[in-house]
Amino acid sequence: MKEMKDSGVEWIGKIPADWSMIRVKHAFIRKNEKAMQEEPIVLSLARSGVRVRDISNNEGQVAESYFNYNPVAEGDLLLNPMDLYSGANCSISHINGVISPAYINLKSKEGFNPVFYDYYFKVQYWLMAFFSFGKGVSFDNRWTLSVETLMNYPLVILSYEEQCKRADYLESECKKIDYIIAKQQEIIEKLKVYKQAIITEAVTKGLNSDVEMKDSGIEFIGRIPSTWKVCRLRNIGTPQNGISKGGEFFGYGYPFVSYGDVYRNYTLPIHFDGLIDTTDNERKDYSVEKGDIFFTRTSEIVEEVGFSSVCEKTIPNATFAGFVIRVRPYDDTLYTGYSKYYFRSSHHRAFLVKEMNLVTRASLGQDLLKSMPVLVPPMEEQKEIAKFLDKKCSAIDDAIETKQKIINKIVLYKKSLIYEIVTGKREVK
Repeated sequence: MKEMKDSGVEWIGKIPADWSMIRVKHAFIRKNEKAMQEEPIVLSLARSGVRVRDISNNEGQVAESYFNYNPVAEGDLLLNPMDLYSGANCSISHINGVISPAYINLKSKEGFNPVFYDYYFKVQYWLMAFFSFGKGVSFDNRWTLSVETLMNYPLVILSYEEQCKRADYLESECKKIDYIIAKQQEIIEKLKVYKQAIITEAVTKGLNSDVEMKDSGIEFIGRIPSTWKVCRLRNIGTPQNGISKGGEFFGYGYPFVSYGDVYRNYTLPIHFDGLIDTTDNERKDYSVEKGDIFFTRTSEIVEEVGFSSVCEKTIPNATFAGFVIRVRPYDDTLYTGYSKYYFRSSHHRAFLVKEMNLVTRASLGQDLLKSMPVLVPPMEEQKEIAKFLDKKCSAIDDAIETKQKIINKIVLYKKSLIYEIVTGKREVK
């Protein structure tokens, strides 16, 4: 093992004795030109890398003109200074194009391997080191790393040959690791598809394959058990949009059901991170009671609209977000345990995707929600279906969780490996 010395930077720790620390501006030039192109190749930066944006379908925010966009050459290192805590938001571009001037575009000077430093910068995101240098209105609003701060940020310097050797090693090892992660993720996706198929089959065909069937009258549902009824959601309950208040009312007060609480859960959680300051009348008008069904109302993409979550136990003093619609049932026609699966089924999604209009944002209106078809089995059958799906879905969820834990461990190993390589704590042969 090489002799080590203190880097002088807390989150870097010790580095090899023949390495040094410099500033980013000594190794990179910030490119801040204007493309001045009529029909450029527009790029986007995500944690998965740099890719070409399809501006023909209004993907993301569309600029009036791309003349002021920053030209990107193959090999440039791009960083997102506006998202400092959700992941490693930097990547090498393998494409010539243009990108929003909101991103920082770095061109390496002679003697500096951009691939090695791409991994180095990824570590800065993971360690929250960049985050600690950010400034803005709040941690979750315009919290940004300035260009000046980045250009004066500490950077390890080692021989170019050593940079290349370590970069090649990481490219090779991370490719192997990413392959293993992808295989595990592939299994998770198959389990999710299997779960969705079981849910859809149960809430449209029932549990008895020998039962007499009839035409539902709805093309994408097809035949259903003869004892089931078909109605519209307007016959089940009354829809209502959630509360809308300014940002100064959030962060204290009473429980608040957010868009994420509905989107992520079949059943509303018992405890909420969100709090809101509300009046007695607001808590009455926007209450959250047992049996209520909530739907995500708006999003950038139609695939995230119309996800449902049911309330299985009244949440005292709670209200729900304006980006959510609550349907309060008139009576007990629908068993809550059945509702939580029915409104998450594939045919329910198919109806919404087909009927939804996408302008700049996808939005679910009350009229469309009211027209949604609902299959209503006899109550005892609803309970049987709910019990069956609870058991089956629990087993699938356990399998998904096991696979996800494996992925989490592998990702942790990958981050640790990269950290040790770019700080010289591990030798590379």
